[in-house]
Amino acid sequence: MSDHTSHRQFDGTLVTVPFGGENVERTAQNEYRMLLDEHDSEDVLVITGAPTSADTFREALGAELPGAATPYVTSSVVHATDVLNQTDDRVILSDALRRELLYRFLPDHEWETEYLQRASAQPSFIEDVAAVMGTVSWQTITPEETPELRDITAALDGFHEWLAEHGHMERGQLISEALDVLTGDARDEVVDFDAVLAVEFEEFFPLDRAYLDALAGDCELVCVAEEHASVRRTWVETGPVTDYVSFGDSRRGTSGAPSTRPAATAAYFADETVPEDPGTGSVSVLATDSSDEQLAEIANEIEALVAQSDWEYDDIAVATKQSGSAVTDSIKALESTGIPTESTTVTGFGDDPAIRELLAAVRYRAEEEDDDSGHGPELDTDRLDRVSETESLEDAIHWWATDAGLKERVAERAAPLDARAQFGNVRRAFRMAEFLEETEFVDATWESFKQMLERAHEYAPQQNQTSATDLDGGVRVDHLQAIKNESFRAVFLVNLVDSEYPGDPFQTRLFPTERVASMPDYPGVTELDRSDVDATFPTTSTASARPFAQYHTEHARRRLAVGANAATERLYCCLYEYEDTALEERAQASRFLTAAYAELPWVTEADEPHITSEQAAEQYLLSRVDDALAEVRRANSQDVTVSLDEVEAELGEVQDLLRQSGSRGDELREALRARVEFANGEVRR
Repeated sequence: MSDHTSHRQFDGTLVTVPFGGENVERTAQNEYRMLLDEHDSEDVLVITGAPTSADTFREALGAELPGAATPYVTSSVVHATDVLNQTDDRVILSDALRRELLYRFLPDHEWETEYLQRASAQPSFIEDVAAVMGTVSWQTITPEETPELRDITAALDGFHEWLAEHGHMERGQLISEALDVLTGDARDEVVDFDAVLAVEFEEFFPLDRAYLDALAGDCELVCVAEEHASVRRTWVETGPVTDYVSFGDSRRGTSGAPSTRPAATAAYFADETVPEDPGTGSVSVLATDSSDEQLAEIANEIEALVAQSDWEYDDIAVATKQSGSAVTDSIKALESTGIPTESTTVTGFGDDPAIRELLAAVRYRAEEEDDDSGHGPELDTDRLDRVSETESLEDAIHWWATDAGLKERVAERAAPLDARAQFGNVRRAFRMAEFLEETEFVDATWESFKQMLERAHEYAPQQNQTSATDLDGGVRVDHLQAIKNESFRAVFLVNLVDSEYPGDPFQTRLFPTERVASMPDYPGVTELDRSDVDATFPTTSTASARPFAQYHTEHARRRLAVGANAATERLYCCLYEYEDTALEERAQASRFLTAAYAELPWVTEADEPHITSEQAAEQYLLSRVDDALAEVRRANSQDVTVSLDEVEAELGEVQDLLRQSGSRGDELREALRARVEFANGEVRR
């Protein structure tokens, strides 16, 4: 929904840099150094376009400061939270509590339009309309033309009023509410700096730009914008950010040719230029038969990397196109092979054994038949019956968790990194109970707590991340936008097939895509002509002649550029050959990868993988036995000769290896024996 009326005049300097994280970092360091010539570091505020990249810039700019001094780095949304915590008594709802209250608010809301009246009967309606309400809230827009969007905005206004009556606000209101503070009398109480450096300016929404303008006031202001790099803002606004702003001064930042092959590949995805071969780093195509095998192969390659003495799990990232199930599937696949993971967009709440156990206990107290009790230890119903003697829900759940030894069991059964995440999830559940005790929205009953936990459990992937999670220790698994401007020694880009990159344009499940494409006031890029596409992207990939489809094709390509740019040494482009359907349809490699493979000589197929994870070893052993047996049977039926000596020698080596592997080897030998006997028609239990 591009709107050139949101043009803003800044009294400051705009520095534009060519695409590439190295250029951005180098320019940000130079601009910061110049500001430090005039100001102390505590008087320079650095503000980023996304919370997840604050750590990157804190580290990069920290190199400019002596000793243990750290730069003052935050993001718009985190800064707005701090402003409101100082000036507003309202409680800011977490995403889980916002969702819960929408589930309580929306069923009683009377929709004006016939379309939404009918749609409200669909099971996914509340989740779908809540997502659109969230987008409208974050952007603070007022749709004028589409009756259904006016209807949704009226519901959002009603929701905000209901929250305010009970002393709450949702995160989507943070920047607009903090903007009111900055443009009012209390500004001097919350602003304590003399200069502002805004990085990732290409990602600032109209509301972020208004916030930055009010925040900077008459301070010295420098903004750094990376060309052809916006993915977040170009989802809602066409063209470069320079179309919407003017500055007192502007100049080009320092730039250089990409210094590694991953960076050169990212530059090719971003603007179709074919750089010189930098000669360092690698870009490998990792192709497997199925999407499951793709994840198993990624796990195997990660284990091979960390087997080297100077590699750690947190040197590595796995990036998907979308958040939600794509991220959770990758996390499950890696964790099932024993690889620790971290994510900023998925809490892990849905698969946490501690939460499942807690949920089983809460379901029992809510007097519902418990379907999930098999997930955790057997429930001690006597202990749960004693819980009812405690009047406070919050005290009761604390007492039960302590008496049941939940904390000790988490510590015993989980690796330190997993245990930390599980403790965090249990604390989140406790906060939900505390919220029920303190709020007048919802009665503090076991039934209410059960519903709240179940929904948080079901919708664990979060859609709007507003603070950077403290990450250390695991492989980072996130969608591409969340790793923008971060760096990892190795990055795996998953599902590089055409059905994903570019895939189909998608905005919401609430309306058909054709309908959304023609809504002029939808909170996203919709009504488009060819000039909008040309103004936003320098690339021209093969796609439909329709500007809407073309725009989203180029946007998908740009997301790949942002993901590739996060790799400093190794970039893996991962794909599979067959779709996971009964027909085993062949999956086409992404057109972007095919073009890169043709144009960039350093993009090569990955070597035959070495077997590094235990699971890969098992699969290799068992499949080798199957292959050998199949070969022998084929020889029998087709009258061809097979060298049994070769098969016997190979299986003999396997047996020797297993003999040296202790009890685990014994288990595998048993599995092999069972496999052979089963293949010969002997049934074993």
